[in-house]
Amino acid sequence: MTIRLQLLLLGLSVLGYLGARWWWLERKLKNAQSTQADGSETISAMPSERIEPTMTDLQGLPEDVPADALPVLPTVPSTAADRRPVLHPKIDCIAMLDMDEPCLGDLALSLLPATRRIGSKTWLVEGWNLATEAWEPVVSRSMYRYFQAGIQLVNRHGALNDVEFSEFVAKASSVADGLGASTEFPEMLAEVARAEALAAFTRAHDIQLALHLHAKRAAWSISYLQQHARVAGFVAGALPGRWVLGDSRQDMIALTIETRLALAEESDAVPIRQITLTLDVPHMARVDEANQKPFDVMCDLAIKLCASMEAAIVDEQGRAVDVQALQRTTQELEAVYDRLDGADLPAGAPLTRRLFS
Repeated sequence: MTIRLQLLLLGLSVLGYLGARWWWLERKLKNAQSTQADGSETISAMPSERIEPTMTDLQGLPEDVPADALPVLPTVPSTAADRRPVLHPKIDCIAMLDMDEPCLGDLALSLLPATRRIGSKTWLVEGWNLATEAWEPVVSRSMYRYFQAGIQLVNRHGALNDVEFSEFVAKASSVADGLGASTEFPEMLAEVARAEALAAFTRAHDIQLALHLHAKRAAWSISYLQQHARVAGFVAGALPGRWVLGDSRQDMIALTIETRLALAEESDAVPIRQITLTLDVPHMARVDEANQKPFDVMCDLAIKLCASMEAAIVDEQGRAVDVQALQRTTQELEAVYDRLDGADLPAGAPLTRRLFS
């Protein structure tokens, strides 16, 4: 048998196999269609339409999918706080993006750059939601009539400068072009001057108090410190050597040690002779929900820790701090709170916390 004849027979056998398989598949399809026509239930291996998973509600699903046929998923409550506007003319430079027709938030989200930072400042695009008739951070599947872009004038890195303003104009203009929106920006010199004035105010009121607790006798170990910190109500913070009061994980009242001590290879063998309690004044309300003043809470914690750990409260120079000094600080803080209230930036408010971020 020649090679050509062998190849011919092989080709015929392959064609025969493919023909038989096609006939088998066609017959199987006809049987399935006849079964479906008789009212029998069929199960498809692949959905005819892709359905994105959701954990909120059934919005956006095809109308012909019965709700009782879907698996019950845990719902995530949508609170009003999640949709509150962020931008505020008091501390942000804002530009309106005016459109002829409403559009979905998905389009705006697709036009935003990956980073929300310009230099050392944060910037944001918000939309006027047609359903709620309120400004909010842009989210998917919501319809918006207008958009506004804003950049924060001041933070703890300093005031908005010319370069940051120019980059903000460029990025916001790019978003406006993609949306087909017209926009007008504030005058740069006026906004930079406003940022400098606001920065002067923040520098005068960006107060962080500290109480140092020094060991009277034997030095402490890290595990000993953690034990007493836990009893006093502190939990581990995001940074090594830092514990925060409560479980909010915010910069409010914190207990800290030197970072190098916390990062030591055998940290429990490293002697600790001093810890520090800190209070970020602009970040905490004048009076908390329990009607307590934050500095009073801080002093009570210091006294409690001193009693349990055999420590003394000292200042930066290592001198003992007496009760009269603590009382004077309390009076001075009241004046600071008054000035913040007078500027419509009360301590602990979301706007104030963002300004002093």
